[in-house]
Amino acid sequence: MAAAATARRAPARAPVRKKAPALRVAPARKPSRRAPAPRRPGGHLIPIAVGTATAVRHLPDSSLMVRMTRGRAWIGVLGLLLAGIVALNVFTLSLSASAGHIDQNIQALDQENSFLRSRVAQLSSSARVHHDGQALGLLGAATDRIGYLTAGPHDVVVAAQRLAAAGSGY
Repeated sequence: MAAAATARRAPARAPVRKKAPALRVAPARKPSRRAPAPRRPGGHLIPIAVGTATAVRHLPDSSLMVRMTRGRAWIGVLGLLLAGIVALNVFTLSLSASAGHIDQNIQALDQENSFLRSRVAQLSSSARVHHDGQALGLLGAATDRIGYLTAGPHDVVVAAQRLAAAGSGY
């Protein structure tokens, strides 16, 4: 009976391969007389963008995505993605709140600087300095009598005596 079963089977045939279509050679083109187009900045990024687009286009058909979307793992992945979005929103809100506090501090410091500048201008005005000098018994110098002094060896001794008399620690 075994011999009869083997006789009934069809002999195994080798698979038939199809011939590849013959390559057609394009006719020769005339050389172009146009100048090559100028290269745009960032042109080296285009191959990267094309590669990324191709990878993203084939992502939904990948076996990993098919297995994941048909199982319960998809629920966990979506939960993680939603938790990530919420965390990003909370982080963004905290940054904007701290930026608001920083802006308030900047405004307060600007106001304080403005007040201090006006106070310095008031205290160092020439009229106030002249008035305080007169109160101390000082006189303003006459502009026609301003000149330069020359110092000699005797002037050093006189200056040291005056400093000692004033009780200075020099």
